[in-house]
Amino acid sequence: MKSEVNRISNLFLTEMKLLSLILSSIRRHKHNAASVLSISFILFFAGRGITEAHLPAIPFLRGGYSSYSVPAAKPMGLGMKPIGKLYGLSNLKRTLTHIGEKIRLKPKQTQSKEAAGNQHLDEVLGAFTHVLNGNDIDTAQLLKACKAHLKLMKSGGASLRLVAKDLESNLLKAEKPFKKAPKKGKTLYSLLESERHSGIHKEGNELENESAAMGLLWIRRSLAFQLDLFESSLLSENGKHPGVAAIDAYEKHLSPYHGWMLQKVFPLSLSAMPKRSSFISAFGGRDEPISPAHEEEIVRKLSALLKTWRPIIKRWSNDFESLNLEDTRPA
Repeated sequence: MKSEVNRISNLFLTEMKLLSLILSSIRRHKHNAASVLSISFILFFAGRGITEAHLPAIPFLRGGYSSYSVPAAKPMGLGMKPIGKLYGLSNLKRTLTHIGEKIRLKPKQTQSKEAAGNQHLDEVLGAFTHVLNGNDIDTAQLLKACKAHLKLMKSGGASLRLVAKDLESNLLKAEKPFKKAPKKGKTLYSLLESERHSGIHKEGNELENESAAMGLLWIRRSLAFQLDLFESSLLSENGKHPGVAAIDAYEKHLSPYHGWMLQKVFPLSLSAMPKRSSFISAFGGRDEPISPAHEEEIVRKLSALLKTWRPIIKRWSNDFESLNLEDTRPA
């Protein structure tokens, strides 16, 4: 008698848990009950055995749970008949009971900050690796890589916030014309050439402010600034303090093209650069100090990224110069 009570109690708890998952899925994905349950009904009422291949198709097992274990598959033999093309919701209780008996759920493990930080860096490195196609820059891949890099920049803390915001606004400028005619702008050179021939720019090298060329010009300058900053401060323990390295890189790559106001604002934001170890920790997705092994891993990946940037920036500059698009007016 006691064992039977326990069995019924366990089944009831299982039903409640699965009902909660369904309701959660409905709220999360804004589905109605019928659409959330439809695939489940097709699977279970068809009398098929549950296998690992079936489980990802069940809506309420997606998103909140990452793994599940299934006993030996066998027909469920529910013997329930469909009502037209739908199945009676009155059978939901029996269905959930059988599902609860067949499936054991394991809660999804949340990703650590450290893993997330490494993932961002890996994404940026992987994306920039595919930007150069022979001697040409693939525009779509370049924009994809810069968007991935923007995420990394935002994880770099308050000192890089202004740099990240500038990168974001220039990415929007570059993306709009490319999305309108992606075939014409397959390579960076063809995109710039098409825009030049459209007559959007003024005489000489005075670029239209909202053009792709203007956005891409400032993105290139920003990457050149970051390359010098990271190379002189992060790759070696004996390098410059990031604050000093940032000002030096700014004076070389950005200051000559900034107006009076930006020349005051930018250095002020860069002066808040943290020490080397804190900077590296931020790129690793951590607010606190990281292990020497983890720091070494981040530095190694940053070094690989900077090596990837060099030939891209060189090709980028050559394309602008050959089309006379190097606008040197102060912003």
